[in-house]
Amino acid sequence: MNQTTDETPTMIKHSDPSIINDETKAYAINNVYQLFEKYYGDEYMIQRLQYHLINILPTTLDTEDKTHQEKIKRNDFLTSEQQIFIQVFLSKNRYYYLPNNNCFYEYTNNTFASVKEDHIQHKLLTNISKDGVLIQWKYKTKVNIIKQIKDRHLFKCVPEPETIQNVLNHLYPAGLFKTKTEAKYFLTVLGDNILKKNTDLIFFIKPSVKKILTELENIIYITSGFTNPTFNFMTKYHESYSFDKCRIINMNDTIQVDIWKNILKNIGLDLLCVAVHYSNRYDDSESYIHNKVDDEEIKKYTLYFKNNNQQVILDNFCNTCIQKVDATGMGFASSINWKNMHYLWKNYISGCSLPNMIYSNHLKTLLKEKYQYDEAGDSYLNVISKYTPYVSDFIHFWDTSIQVLPLDKFENDFEIDELCSLFKKWIQTCDSGSYLSSKTGNISENDVVKIIHHFYPSIEIVDHKYVLNISCNLWDKTGEVDNYLKMFKKHYAEVSLKKGTNESLISFDEVYDFYCEKVKENDSRCVNKRFFEKYLFYNFTSYIKYEKFISLDWLCS
Repeated sequence: MNQTTDETPTMIKHSDPSIINDETKAYAINNVYQLFEKYYGDEYMIQRLQYHLINILPTTLDTEDKTHQEKIKRNDFLTSEQQIFIQVFLSKNRYYYLPNNNCFYEYTNNTFASVKEDHIQHKLLTNISKDGVLIQWKYKTKVNIIKQIKDRHLFKCVPEPETIQNVLNHLYPAGLFKTKTEAKYFLTVLGDNILKKNTDLIFFIKPSVKKILTELENIIYITSGFTNPTFNFMTKYHESYSFDKCRIINMNDTIQVDIWKNILKNIGLDLLCVAVHYSNRYDDSESYIHNKVDDEEIKKYTLYFKNNNQQVILDNFCNTCIQKVDATGMGFASSINWKNMHYLWKNYISGCSLPNMIYSNHLKTLLKEKYQYDEAGDSYLNVISKYTPYVSDFIHFWDTSIQVLPLDKFENDFEIDELCSLFKKWIQTCDSGSYLSSKTGNISENDVVKIIHHFYPSIEIVDHKYVLNISCNLWDKTGEVDNYLKMFKKHYAEVSLKKGTNESLISFDEVYDFYCEKVKENDSRCVNKRFFEKYLFYNFTSYIKYEKFISLDWLCS
């Protein structure tokens, strides 16, 4: 019992609580025993040891136990309060996060918007301060909430019905789509692309809406960081595409790009979130079009390539546009040359709102297999088409009545509707129309544009309305305008002499009003104001003042 030790006592650690209790007790008793051994024979230290064990240690342990229990109770209380605060805060403040661009978003008043993390933290700390209870845990709570927000992916949010309806209202019927079903299909496709579903599908769109989709891509990149979300939207068919993987999206091309751009500024992020929501809701666009769409016409059009092969499409064209005949003794040509046949094909697929899925050389070969072909005349024999008479008539009208002007002369132009009117006059006064022609001369402006583009590709058409650098022997526009301007000079001199006016300038409006009045009196055709003013600028440049007036010196020219 005289042996003492200077070793520092160490705590025994063990994973089994029952063993810990027994070993801890033995360890503590051993330490007390060692203390008695250490001070053996020292009456003072033995008395102090007994005093601490009997009087000080129990009181100290009671105090520490009470403090510990209060701390546990306080922590439990603050933990509970923190959970309630977080639950209420995240319920009232619908914040979300996108990991791909490390950006936060807020969904409020049925609208999604990007928000800075500093804004969230400021609002969060302000609410904690107002609450008061969690002041001690302010930053701990902030870190906890930011972490939870980062776990709330923006694309897991389910938009409210008001948000969805607002997006759809901008897409149809006055927007990009005629029906709600087509709008929802487009959104589902877009959502699939964002979520990387069905990436092997190809979606055909009209070339005229490509700019609209470009604006959509821009707003999606700005708001979410996702690039090229319409990567599989195509305007032209390629032979590498499998018909089974091709779909068609019918989009209006009448909406102006600037208007669409302004719309996207307001609903771009909402549109993206609704698109992803639809993709999640319907699984994907394929499931939507096959299982959720009841409109058979929409389904048939969308899945046209999937349900029809190249030969079936060609047969549909032939059955619709071409008729075989026995031309013996019929007294008229029963053949269609290749250029007209190609036009019929392009007009057919255009009328069906289909992309051109057969290259011209291959189309020509396929048609040779169906119809007798004359190499010398580059024509298909013993066939006719009810769609070719007005085409042939218009070509004849063009070749006999229209002259292409050199570029160094006044840029004479005709509006498409003027050409339609002149064609009608021409066909009603001549005997050169084809045998099936109704002789009414009625032709649409759209058909005229198609014919000119196909048969006269060098002719320039601006804004789908003005045909440039041509003249027509049925209407000498510049000659007539020049004659009326001479009449105006005489008229103005007479009026000025009678009234004694001292005006130094003549407005374009005054000259044009005089022209229109005289044309009406003579029951003649009237050029539009754009053409009239262009003619003035070209011929009387030196007399033009302030862009809209003519100097009186012109009267003496």
